[in-house]
Amino acid sequence: MQAAVDALIAARFDTVVYDLDGTLIDSAKDMQLAVSHVLADHGLPAVSEEDVRIFMGQGSKVTMAKAFARHGKVLDDKALSAVTREFVRYYAADPVGHTVAFDGVPRVVGHFEKLGLKQGVCTNKFEAPSRTILEHLKLMPPIADLAGADTFPVRKPDPRHILMLVERMGGDPARTVMIGDSIHDVEAAHGAGLPAVLVSWGYTERPARELGAEAVIERFDALPQALSRIASR
Repeated sequence: MQAAVDALIAARFDTVVYDLDGTLIDSAKDMQLAVSHVLADHGLPAVSEEDVRIFMGQGSKVTMAKAFARHGKVLDDKALSAVTREFVRYYAADPVGHTVAFDGVPRVVGHFEKLGLKQGVCTNKFEAPSRTILEHLKLMPPIADLAGADTFPVRKPDPRHILMLVERMGGDPARTVMIGDSIHDVEAAHGAGLPAVLVSWGYTERPARELGAEAVIERFDALPQALSRIASR
């Protein structure tokens, strides 16, 4: 059974691109601490982990705008850029204190490495802390490359964020799949002409099954079966 699944995957795909936060890793606590530190510096109450799970996905600047808006504060671009720099500084100081990989992630990415698949991460988090996290969790390698919010001139949901990473990895866009947790991942994948698989536990207000992905998985170790079903269509 597993051999048949693997054969279908290898025949259809040569590259797997993952989102990071909410897909491979649960980073909400570390993000919440950094966001709340900035808010405290500005005399505002902390936000919750659940708040931060909803705020994340479009990059640090959007996260901070939503955090201040939660307290009725609308920042102009200059002020927003300043608090975003504060957040990045706090977060970069300890991005791995509470962050863990979701169950099944190390096993699946290790299995895909054995199949010879190229694996990369495309995230709207900045590249440096993303690499630190992946290396700390021993996910890089087998994940070979990463594109963060500051790697290319574009970011998700712009499909070029994925396509530029795939090109750099030497992958074939026609044989690539995107694994994510939000509408931004689906929009970027479909804009690039790729199928999308979403996880059901991600950082999104709307349920994953409403977002138009080709498949939704309830646990990470169901990913190979989901890819084999896409491959057999």
